[in-house]
Amino acid sequence: MALLDQKPGALSCSQSHQFTHQYQHTTTAVKPTMLAAPAPVLINQVINDNYISEANRQLARLSKAIGQDEVTREKLLHAFNFSGGEWCQNAIPQKLDISAWVSDVSNDHSPFEYSLALSQQTGASELRFLIEAQPEENSLAALQERTSRLTDDIATEYGPTRVSLDRLNLVRDLFLPPNAEGKLASWHSFATSNTLEKWKIYLNPLASGSQNASKVTREALERLGLASSWELLDSIMTGDDYPIYFSLGLSPDPEDAEVKVYVAHRGASATQIAQKHVKMDPKSSVHAIEMFYSIMAGGSLGPYRGKPGLSCFHFKNKDPSRPAARTVLYPMDSYAADDVEARERIETYMDAISAPQLYRERYRNAISSVQRRPLGAGRGIHSWVSMKEKSDGKRSNTFYLSAELYGCLVDDGPWNGGR
Repeated sequence: MALLDQKPGALSCSQSHQFTHQYQHTTTAVKPTMLAAPAPVLINQVINDNYISEANRQLARLSKAIGQDEVTREKLLHAFNFSGGEWCQNAIPQKLDISAWVSDVSNDHSPFEYSLALSQQTGASELRFLIEAQPEENSLAALQERTSRLTDDIATEYGPTRVSLDRLNLVRDLFLPPNAEGKLASWHSFATSNTLEKWKIYLNPLASGSQNASKVTREALERLGLASSWELLDSIMTGDDYPIYFSLGLSPDPEDAEVKVYVAHRGASATQIAQKHVKMDPKSSVHAIEMFYSIMAGGSLGPYRGKPGLSCFHFKNKDPSRPAARTVLYPMDSYAADDVEARERIETYMDAISAPQLYRERYRNAISSVQRRPLGAGRGIHSWVSMKEKSDGKRSNTFYLSAELYGCLVDDGPWNGGR
């Protein structure tokens, strides 16, 4: 999951680069416990295949790496093959083609991304892909048409007992206006575990201009019967905060389907972000959020003046007066020198939370299953890392993993904050 309006910046991992930390450490990092890695995968930066074959290879390996059964894995692969459509049959170019549509789904502009959620208590897992249907023409209008067609196709394929567009139809005009702005029309995600499968759609609050993002978000929540949720959200946003993504669960049960609003905290520190969560929900832990950000940042509490940290607030109609869950997200790809350093920080965090062995094994196996290069050769496999806390206090972490179809990341100048 990239942030809106980033400029293309992915180059071959053979490119050497220096990444300088902007901030001095403000806390002491714990030495991580290094686990024995699974058998290494074949390192191959050149992909002589099409999108669908490479995605199937990586998704199948990911699914096996975390112990999903064959039935669950087939559901995952079917969902991807269906949503990939004809464009996924195209060969992957050796270099990102910037004359065509450049996707913002992933940090290297791959049109799909993977994520793995792990319970801090048990190591129970959920595997997801995020995909953007690719337009035939390089225009936002063509993208809107193509992604809207996929939305309708998903509803037809999965039927009304599993997918409903009723709530989306209440707000569709807000997020897919004529003469839209930005790099996002809609993204689609499918998540599986051994007990569930669910579709979600991600929409762009900035589509009518950044100055209208809050207005669009408020109107959407009010139409969905979540006016009190907007009041909560509005109470914590300051001048450097803005809604950046709006996600709808496509469950046919309106009481259970989530609405998620992602807020970017431009230039905020870990403490400032934590205090917003406490204001939103007094049960939030400032310590847990500060510890998460500090360890993921290599010891820094910020402020994070490059790519900003995000919060995601999960709302449900059965109790719109409080979030059903809250998530903080850290942009690891922008603040770690390479993926070895990213892994070390994550393993430090595992020690800090006393993560169960199953959690540790599934994380390491997942990284091994997607990589095509040594982790020290560059950065970008680790995109975002998040910490989610439900209303019952249970926590999980999600690791957003780049497919790296076009290579790893290099520094290409300051990030503009998505505005």
